[in-house]
Amino acid sequence: MTEYVSVKAVKGKQIMAQSRVVYQDWIVGLGFAPREDRDGSRTDVEVQTVSTVEPAEEYERRQLIQREVARALTTLTEDEREFIERFYYSGESYRQIAEKSGRAIYKLEAIHKRALRKLKKELRPLVARLYNLEKRPVNQCPICNSPYRVQIDLLIKHRDKSSTWKEIIRKLREEFNLKIDTPQILIGHEKYH
Repeated sequence: MTEYVSVKAVKGKQIMAQSRVVYQDWIVGLGFAPREDRDGSRTDVEVQTVSTVEPAEEYERRQLIQREVARALTTLTEDEREFIERFYYSGESYRQIAEKSGRAIYKLEAIHKRALRKLKKELRPLVARLYNLEKRPVNQCPICNSPYRVQIDLLIKHRDKSSTWKEIIRKLREEFNLKIDTPQILIGHEKYH
């Protein structure tokens, strides 16, 4: 394992900003791991590995996860995939990636956030299947789940655009027994559903 620590200087003092551990199993797979001698020099020493045979189910599960993650990575753009590989597989920090790629850190943060959102979406079915998670309702909009959706959509569509949502909210409460407290729910429904 290699631990990467980025240190930030604040008013002449150093404080730890971030610490990540990246397991580099490819080194162990080669049979060598770095060792630091007492004099500070580094030498490669042979690693004594104990052969453990994992059950067939665990092996198949691991292979499935690796395949699905590899497939999910192909859905990312080249920039997103490169960032994920450098950050998670190579253990590079934002600063190191920024220096090598010439991008600002805030742009890398945006790439990171976008890539994680895409990966979560792609891997959600696999995680649900592997861990037997219940499916949550995809749409939790109270209007979409209402048996009166068609009538409510017509009411929203033909509302007076110059007035507030107050009258629509009142009608929803009285006529359809639908308690909506804020117009943001109606605006979101109108815009996205």
